[in-house]
Amino acid sequence: MAEKEYLLGNRALELYKYTKQVVRPVPDDKVDAKDVAKVMRTIAKAKTIEEMREMLNSTADRLENRHDRKRFPKSESFDLIAELRKAARKIMRGVHAANETNFNERPEDRLIEIKAVIDECNLMLKLVELSHDMEYIDTKRMGTWTKKILDVKYMCLAWLKKDGARAKDIHRKEADRETERLIRLVREIMDQERRSRASPQGGASAPPSQ
Repeated sequence: MAEKEYLLGNRALELYKYTKQVVRPVPDDKVDAKDVAKVMRTIAKAKTIEEMREMLNSTADRLENRHDRKRFPKSESFDLIAELRKAARKIMRGVHAANETNFNERPEDRLIEIKAVIDECNLMLKLVELSHDMEYIDTKRMGTWTKKILDVKYMCLAWLKKDGARAKDIHRKEADRETERLIRLVREIMDQERRSRASPQGGASAPPSQ
């Protein structure tokens, strides 16, 4: 495995790990009945209006600061979260599959694998943008995530360009060899035809002896 392809494999693995970390869901912002009952009992113990007001303000502050950083809600576990995880997994597997494909024996198969990874990168960029639009991630996290995807995509584009040129060279050499084979075959047929005509057996049959 070449050094650049090895580095690409590591970048794809990093992207997969980062994606799993970012899309880890948090519970949806729903107030549980037990929590409400607990707060009400606490407030009921207040001896003065001022003490009650302090308890209410304290509870409100805790609710507002439950999630300091934007996160994916648990309700997206089988939708956007699943799509992002699947895209990152396909990218990682696609890079591995391309690396494992013998280029000299199956150049087109490797190019197909690389193109599939690039397509998944483009899809994932759109999903990350959607996650930002839905306010599941902040701008900073979007930038970090996008860079990790683009690192893989640009390395794949360079790999595709390099191996695409190599594949064309292989096809050209195969075409040249096939042309030479056909030329040799035609020459052999023409030589056989000339020898056949020059041979007495190849001409008109001699009359029978009296």
